[in-house]
Amino acid sequence: MFNFKSSGRKFSNPVFKKDNLERQVIPVGIKTPLEIGNENSELFKLHVDPLEQLADNLRNLVQTNHGERLGRFNYGCNLKAILFDRNGSLSSDYEKIVIDNVTTQITKYLPVLTINSVDVTPVKKTIDNSSLAKVIIKIKFGVPALRRMENSIEVVLYNAG
Repeated sequence: MFNFKSSGRKFSNPVFKKDNLERQVIPVGIKTPLEIGNENSELFKLHVDPLEQLADNLRNLVQTNHGERLGRFNYGCNLKAILFDRNGSLSSDYEKIVIDNVTTQITKYLPVLTINSVDVTPVKKTIDNSSLAKVIIKIKFGVPALRRMENSIEVVLYNAG
């Protein structure tokens, strides 16, 4: 026989008191990478600031390649394929392709953002004498709906080839 004493929370729990409910902040979305929440919160840690959630969504969009998102094959900037072939092409060509891909995907999947600039910086040195290289993509963006126009994220990608 199943014991229901351990399932759920009781209404007499201090979390559900009226003064706690008024001070409680409404979560916007799940933080990534996933972290386990504490005993007073939900199962996973959540964002409460919409700007932080949008920045997290943007970082996930840039780091996702085509075919990695279940049910949305074309979701993501698909930078792995572009950066793998960067040694075979001119540096300005792959940088333009990366910038075009990033801006196209952002306007398609995150239309609430306005892109101010996208900077692609390849780091010349190799890591431990291997063929692994590092590329830094810095995206400056604004969110007109939140009246926050000067925001930026930095995504570091490692690629081989």
